[in-house]
Amino acid sequence: MPKKIICLFIFFILVINHVIFSQTLTLDNAISNAAREVSETVPRGTMIAVLNIESDYSVLSDYIINELIANLVNTGLFRVLPRSTVELEAARQELGFQMSGYVSDESQRRIGQFLGAETILTGTVIRDSPTSHRLVLNAIVLETFTYQSSYRISVQEDSQVRTLIVASGGFVFEDYSLQQRLGMGAMNMFFGAGSISNGQRLGWVVTGVQAAGITFILVGRLAYDPEFWENRNERFYNSEMAARRTWVTAGAVAIGAGVVFGYIIPFFHQRPNPSVAQSNFPFNLELVSQNDRDLSGFRLSYNLRF
Repeated sequence: MPKKIICLFIFFILVINHVIFSQTLTLDNAISNAAREVSETVPRGTMIAVLNIESDYSVLSDYIINELIANLVNTGLFRVLPRSTVELEAARQELGFQMSGYVSDESQRRIGQFLGAETILTGTVIRDSPTSHRLVLNAIVLETFTYQSSYRISVQEDSQVRTLIVASGGFVFEDYSLQQRLGMGAMNMFFGAGSISNGQRLGWVVTGVQAAGITFILVGRLAYDPEFWENRNERFYNSEMAARRTWVTAGAVAIGAGVVFGYIIPFFHQRPNPSVAQSNFPFNLELVSQNDRDLSGFRLSYNLRF
């Protein structure tokens, strides 16, 4: 029985980890998958132009554009216009857009027509969590200006992405690493110490559950004394034993639940973002005086600071 419980616990943890970490890809894998999506939805031999990837980080956008072009060329399925050709034609037509910035639909259509492209690729990169970015890539048929495909995926903000963001002059938010989360989970076995020490209030839930479990065990051990009835009354002895087992079992289950919960919750913790600050008690109550001597009222205000 204990072996089955241990195996079930390990399986449960693996499932949780898979659900948490399987929803995001590395940047290179996301670009590779995007090129594969295009190859499955756009007819072979199509003339493709990668026009722009809009984001707040120009170097990141440039990297995605260049890698996407390289991946499409390597499929050998399409005629892909070089980036230099796109930029040169945009400059010659005085459209005034950057491939890593915002481009209106009309400008996209015009530059695509000038280039003789049949399909244009455009996309966006936006932050969707403190540790990931959302990449969206659209393939548009130029003749009808309708979507051929739309690919979207969350991209991990790993060291590669952080380097590109910093090179763009952007701010990098450092969230907890996998090792830190595992460390917090291990420390949480001891009354939620890992989460609490990192300022995560959810750790106190672990403290409460495990404290309740210990209390149940103590109640079972101290409040019920089967030995007193062992040689006196069999009925009371059995009753005392049953009550003790119930309390001890409930305590053990509570402690075990606290350990499991304590291991899981660090994977949902987010390090507080230092760029946003808000008072713990944002309401201010001020006394008001009209003549600097006599109290004439009070003022209640709400402050939110960024």
